Amino acid sequence: MAGRHTISLLSPADAAAYHALRLRALREHPEAFGRSPEEVEPVEAWAETFRANGERDGDFTLGAFERDALVGMVGCRRDRMIKRRHTALIWGVYVAPEQRGTGLGRRLFLAALERARTWHGLGSLWLDVTTTNTGARALYASCGFRSVAIKPGTLRVGDRYYDEEMMVLDLGAGPR
Repeated sequence: MAGRHTISLLSPADAAAYHALRLRALREHPEAFGRSPEEVEPVEAWAETFRANGERDGDFTLGAFERDALVGMVGCRRDRMIKRRHTALIWGVYVAPEQRGTGLGRRLFLAALERARTWHGLGSLWLDVTTTNTGARALYASCGFRSVAIKPGTLRVGDRYYDEEMMVLDLGAGPR
């Protein structure tokens, strides 16, 4: 099924589709993300972000497309501070439920890791994942990420609290 999806860097032309998919993710899976739908930037802000990402080294958002429809996404942001420039954060990993089980999530995630590995001096990639999200946790561990901490009760959805697991992938110069 690898041939049925295309993975590429998102451009300003993809901002509306990204915005819609991001809102869907936050509405359908509120326990998996730190933001709520009301906090999502408008389409114009995403268009500017994607334009800027194409011009600099340090941030990107990849999209997975089936035909012309955006069905998956993942972002990566390199820390800009001098003392932290050797680290980057993977964020916003999401694949539409109807696309799960096809291997797309793994392909999308591995594409993000491959792109981040091209950054000179990057020592580690970090991410947070809700501990109840066993599928994502298993994917990240199978890609070499290791757990370094559990952050209790960091997300609250309604009256329920969720713990997040902090994970890291060492790329050579990161923490041991």
